[in-house]
Amino acid sequence: MISKTLFFVLSVITLLLSNPTFAGDEELTLRLLPNGSYEAVLSLNSSICVQVNPASSVQVDGFNILVVSPTRAQLPCIFIPPITYYEMTALVGELAPGKYSVTWDQPENFSWSTTYIVKGPGAIPSSSTWSLILLVLGVFVVAGLTFRLKSIQ
Repeated sequence: MISKTLFFVLSVITLLLSNPTFAGDEELTLRLLPNGSYEAVLSLNSSICVQVNPASSVQVDGFNILVVSPTRAQLPCIFIPPITYYEMTALVGELAPGKYSVTWDQPENFSWSTTYIVKGPGAIPSSSTWSLILLVLGVFVVAGLTFRLKSIQ
């Protein structure tokens, strides 16, 4: 007869082997690139037994984004690998403002999903030419006033 402790240990091992990842800090998000387009970013900062392949396709259907990586044969996770950090990215392209559902799928290995809100452009971005011109004019005005105050004293 199997003791309760042995049964518990075997149950935990079975659970870990049936789940390709251990609890970790996997995160899927979108990142705005300098050219105005977006990329899907899968950040992995954990002990993970799944290797992520580069994306083979990216589909944008309305407000749904699906990134697919080809399936990869996985070795059984019978030990705890060292903690690693890496990112996989996939170019999505330009997106209209709205709430997007993003899924990164590697069939038979994993599927991560999230939602992301793409905001519209602001009236005057802080790095725009107008903002820089106003900053330079402001510096000249303050410097000129400071110089006048010193010359009056």
